[in-house]
Order: sequence, then structure tokens, then C-alpha cells
Amino acid sequence: GSAAKTEDGDSPASNGSAGKFINRLRSMRVRKQKSTLASPLPTLPIKDTISGPDIQSPTSPAPTPESRDTFGEWAGPRYPTDTERTLTLLQTPPASWDQLYAAAVCPRLPLPRNIGIMVFQDCALASGPFLIFRSTTTDAFSGSGSESVLSVTNDPLLSFELCMPAWLVDLLLFNRLPAAFQEPSKISFILAPAPHTVLPPFPNPSARLVANRMLRARKLAIYVVEKLGLALMTQPAPNYVSAVDACIRVYERNANVKDASAEDASAEEATEGVVDYIAVLERNGEVLGDAERAALDDVTQWRAQTGEYVGRPELYLHLSCRGRTAQPKTTLATIKTNVWKANTDVVVHYEWAEFVRNRISKAQSLASVVVQVNSV
Repeated sequence: GSAAKTEDGDSPASNGSAGKFINRLRSMRVRKQKSTLASPLPTLPIKDTISGPDIQSPTSPAPTPESRDTFGEWAGPRYPTDTERTLTLLQTPPASWDQLYAAAVCPRLPLPRNIGIMVFQDCALASGPFLIFRSTTTDAFSGSGSESVLSVTNDPLLSFELCMPAWLVDLLLFNRLPAAFQEPSKISFILAPAPHTVLPPFPNPSARLVANRMLRARKLAIYVVEKLGLALMTQPAPNYVSAVDACIRVYERNANVKDASAEDASAEEATEGVVDYIAVLERNGEVLGDAERAALDDVTQWRAQTGEYVGRPELYLHLSCRGRTAQPKTTLATIKTNVWKANTDVVVHYEWAEFVRNRISKAQSLASVVVQVNSV
């Protein structure tokens, strides 16, 4: 028998179904192009003004069963986009803007100039978040120099607001959390003195403490100061200040390490009324670390009484977990995840900072040398 002839004439018999399907697609495309060219585009009358969103031309034909949106009926109801939800929030605030942003409720906070403002959006198809808005505090309200995927003419602030998702607008402008928001889980931990430290333990050493995951180590240092009654919120560490003063007195009385320039510098410092601790200690051969430099600047500011003293207990207390230092800005979540690495209560040890212990030892050693010299 003769082989069956395919539709395209050049395909083998095994691919007859594929050839028929391709030929059908081609014929459909040709028929669609002919119908498109045969029917002219409808002309709509030009209006000077538009009064509403749903405007139809008086010559527009009534919708017929053939022209109805069959896809919309199949897909179901249309839900508003995130931009439409944001616009609805801005148009219907929970109260008047004067009440929401009254001076008593929302104090004015001056912002520095040229602070960058950037909004990123995640996308499953992209390798990472992509930028949808970029500007500065200077240009955000003027429109010049701003980049936005949604740009509203002559309204740069609205362009910025429409770039944000609806939940963020609701949180920033109206201080309302999303309905699906859940309070983050808290972390239980124990604060205990480090071995061989002179700081006492808490009245109840085994008491479990519970705090938010985002609590920073600086807050832990403040809690230690309050529970132990240390005077670190009203002045620098008294034991460290006394040790520094003792070292300065020994250096000033030691005639063997003084020269003419040091005497002139000491006289100038005495005239000003505030001793430059860093300069005096370095002139006598001491090498100061960054932590002690910050502490000496804190002591100088406290002695100068230039303003109300703001306690910085994180300078003088050292917090650690499993031998690793907890920096003042480190959170409990970071400590538990990266350092503790267990589901049990996190144990954080506290002690005096290393430079405080070294300064006290230095003052004691200098005092003993002075005693021995005087006895001789």
C-alpha cells in the first residue's frame, strides 16, 4: 500500500500529527490577520474634559454576548492591586490629617539634608530585591533628582507613597500593624557574673529573664547597672576615674619623667581646668586602645560639665557569651543564633571591661613604686 500523505508534504508519517497541528496554527493566524485588516478601527469622539473614570462614547455599541469578558467570568472577581489599596488608604484616613499629625501626637523631627531614601521590592523572578524608589530628604518633596517606578506629575510625595506597599503605608502614616502580624517570640536568658570578677551576682542568681528578640546588649548592661546599684548612669565608673586620677598624680610627681615641655603642657592643662588625660598618659609612654580612649573622652566630658551627662555603661562593662564579646548593638537573637546555638536559656556573663581592670592594676603598681621610693 501507499504511505499516508502528510499535511505539509515533507514530514515523515510518524510526525503527521505534529504537522497537522502546526498547519492549523498557521491557518488561524492568517484568518485573524485578514479579519483584522478587513475591519477598520473604530473612531472615538475627542472630549475636552473627562469628568469620571467610566466614560463611554455615545456612539459606542452596547455590549453583546460575544463581546462580554468571558475570561473575567472564568477567572473570578478582580481584587485590587497593592497600589490601589495604598491609594484607598491615602484617600480614606482613619481621622483627619490635622488630628493624626498634631504636634502633641507627632512631634516634628528635623532631618539632616541629603539622607538617602531607597525602597526595594522582592520579586520571585529576580535574583534579588530591585530598586523602585530612590531620592534624598532634600529632593523627595521637590521632585528633582528622584527616581520612581510610579511617577505622579507635580506630586513627588504621592509618587513616594504609591511605591510603598499598603501595609507599610498603614504602619508609617497611621501606626497600625497588619492584621496578620504576630508578636515576635521572646528569648529567655540568665545574667551571671563572669568567673574571677569583683562584681556581685544578682540577688536571685538563677532567675530566668525574658525579653524581646531584638533587645540589644546595651540594654542588658543598663539592666545590670540598675540591679547592682552601680553609679554608671550619672557618672563614669568611679573605680576607673579614681585609678586614672591616681596615675595622673604619680606621673606629675615623678620628676624623672618630666621635662620642660611636659611642665608647660601641665601648666596649660591646669589653667584650662580640665586635664587632657590621653595626652598625659601617652607622654608617659602608655599605649591606649580605642576602648580606653572612648572612656577617657567620656570622663573628660563629664569633668567639663558641658551639658547633661548621658550614662554609657556599655563602655565600662563587658558582656560575653561563651567567651565571645557581645557588642553593644548585638541583639539577643544574634547571640542565641550565632553564639549560644542551643535551645536552652542563654547565659550572658558580665564583668568590668579589660581596660578598667588594667587601669586599676596600673594605679596600684604605680602607688607601690612610689611607696618604695619614699621608704628608701
